[in-house]
Formats: sequence, C-alpha cells, structure tokens
Amino acid sequence: MKNQKIRISKILSHAGICSRREAESLVKEGKIELNGEIFEEFTIEKDKIKKIRVLGKELKKPKTRVWLLNKPVGYVCSNKEQKNQKSLFRLLSTKDFPRVVTVGRLDINSEGLIILTNNPSLSNFLEKPSNKVERIYLVDVKGSLPQNFYNLIKKKINIDDIIYEIYNLETIYTKNFNHQFKIKLYEGKKREIRNIMKFFGLKVLKLKRIKYGPFLLQNLEEGNLKEIEEKRINNFLKELNFSYENNFW
Repeated sequence: MKNQKIRISKILSHAGICSRREAESLVKEGKIELNGEIFEEFTIEKDKIKKIRVLGKELKKPKTRVWLLNKPVGYVCSNKEQKNQKSLFRLLSTKDFPRVVTVGRLDINSEGLIILTNNPSLSNFLEKPSNKVERIYLVDVKGSLPQNFYNLIKKKINIDDIIYEIYNLETIYTKNFNHQFKIKLYEGKKREIRNIMKFFGLKVLKLKRIKYGPFLLQNLEEGNLKEIEEKRINNFLKELNFSYENNFW
C-alpha cells in the first residue's frame, strides 16, 4: 500500500503553531527542518516523518485535549461574527487558550453541548456520519401532532431534495399542543431537527443538545466550560474506536 502523503501546512495548523498559509510561507523561507534537513516541499509521506523543527524549535505532537461547553442561545459556532452576532469563542478564556475547533455546530437559537478539541482529526472523526456517533437532543415543540406522526417520523424524510432521518424519537411529555421529545441523530445536517419539525407543522420552542457520543452535558452551567481529564478522554476514544495512529498528522 502506497504511503500516505500529508501537507506540512496541515501538520503545523493541527499542532496550533500557525495557519496553513503561514506554514507555507515558512517552507518558502527555509525555516522548517525535516529529519535534520531544510524542508523545501509542501507534502511529505507520513512514515518518513521522524523529527520536525520550526524556527529552530522541535515540534512535539500535542496530547489530545477535549473541552465541553454549554452554549447559550444567541451565540454562533464560528470565529466570524456578522452584525450583532456573538461567537461562542468569546466564552473561552483567551489567555493561553490553545487553538481549538468545534465538533459539529448548533445554530444561534439552539443551546447545549458543544465539544471543543485541539485535535482536528478527532473532530473530523466525530462528525463523519459513517462513524455513527450519536447526538441526542431535547426538543420542545408547539402544535398539533399530525395523524400517524410517530410512524412517519421513523422514516426518511425528503425536504427540498435533502434526505433527513431521525433514528429515534422518545416522547418526554405531551399536553394539549405542547410536546417535548428526546431525539437521536447520527448526522448533524444544517437545521435538521428544525426543518423536520416544520415539515410536520410544529414550531420548535427550544432545542438543546445533551449528548454527543460518550460526552454528556450533565449539570454543566450555561456558558461554562470544562476540560475532560486525560484518562477519561483515552477511555472515551477507545470506546469510539478512534485510531491513535498518526494522531494529529
């Protein structure tokens, strides 16, 4: 099997050293050494990487770190803010906080569990639908449940040529026109739950993610952040069958 190649800019970006564009500038300036020699290419075979030095300093593979954030309504899952939007990154302690990425997103009107990690490879793994990592939400809706709602919701739903699928829906309570559901998904398409509920004539009043894979929101207060202990991360990632091979690069 041919050895896999990787861009040096991806390695530096994943390690939180600099952006990919900045990394390519460093290559052009001869400021990156690979295995003791100036590196002048932009890609490298993974198995040939023994030691990388950037600006004279050896690059170490960081340990995978994971944080849980209870995102409040009114924040966007992006560094970019438009008009009066607020980025959830405002909730992080900016001093000495490492470069992190979010695992999946919640829209501005949704709340609950957001996973942050310094390992983009882990983020990609958790988001990939084929890995079947479950997401669980509590959803409050208002409206009259259509006839055969519970049978129809079990099937794939085509809305504007996009196929949505709820893998499990459990009713927490239903009274008059108010209902609360616990919903399980294996894929986080844009506004998926909201689009499905609208399709059935239901208005979403509250949407909160409480679980993503083995990670639970539990009693984490709104707007707060906590880091998962390394031992627990290792156990969780084994449970998910996440491969440590070539971690980060």
